[in-house]
Amino acid sequence: ASSSHVQFLSALMRNIWSCFFSWQGVGTVVSGTTLRGLIRLNDTLLLGPDPLGVFIPIAVKSIHRKRMPVKEVHGGQTASFALKKIKRASIRKGMVMISPKLQPQATWEFEAEILVLHHPTTISPRYQAMVHCGSIRQTATILTMNKDCLRTGDKATVHFRFIKTPEYLHCDQKLVFREGRTKAVGTITKLLQSVSTQAAKAQQSKSQATRKTFREGAAGTEDAAGSAGRPHSPTATQPSQKSGSGGRRRGGQRHRGKSLNPVTIASAVPAGAAGTS
Repeated sequence: ASSSHVQFLSALMRNIWSCFFSWQGVGTVVSGTTLRGLIRLNDTLLLGPDPLGVFIPIAVKSIHRKRMPVKEVHGGQTASFALKKIKRASIRKGMVMISPKLQPQATWEFEAEILVLHHPTTISPRYQAMVHCGSIRQTATILTMNKDCLRTGDKATVHFRFIKTPEYLHCDQKLVFREGRTKAVGTITKLLQSVSTQAAKAQQSKSQATRKTFREGAAGTEDAAGSAGRPHSPTATQPSQKSGSGGRRRGGQRHRGKSLNPVTIASAVPAGAAGTS
């Protein structure tokens, strides 16, 4: 391929992320395989999708391959990438890094041609199982299919929907559908419901603004409650008293009384009083 062609394909990196962590002094580090194209140092890519289906821009700070720093990686190579200004908590398995030129969209629903390898009874609509597709691992529900039910050895076109978050998929991608001893394999044939990028970004900004307002309100309430409670605090108006001081003093007196010499006690008693007794 020519350099311009590779540059256009740029970086479609599906994160078969065996690990992602935060390293002190480096930041968030992810490891994955470049499917095609080229990723260079300081490239700006899109990372996603997040739970709302949004892809956020990130910059590649450094690249390591086989524990050696490199300036670029090509399709088919596995490497580790240090990312700028991204928190470890915002990354999950199933996310991808992709070129902005490809304009990626997250998908809730898709169709796939599946083959049931084993199932003890029958599979019907509203059946749920785990879908493995690349690095994606998420439960999906069967909405419809072109047969009433499926048994071991049956083939069908099935309409799936993810139940938790949208994912980035593409046609002709292989998948495994399993639940307990149930196993099925298939190929994605059609992407049905994609997330609108503008609507997802608007919802994300709205949720962030609501969260910020809630935090500010909670902080203001705590400050007001603390300032109102300080003048009525008994510790602020009354001097502190040592509860154990009296006991220690009495104990010291008792100790001194016990330590008096008997001769001293006898000299303190008058002689007449001793005779009368």
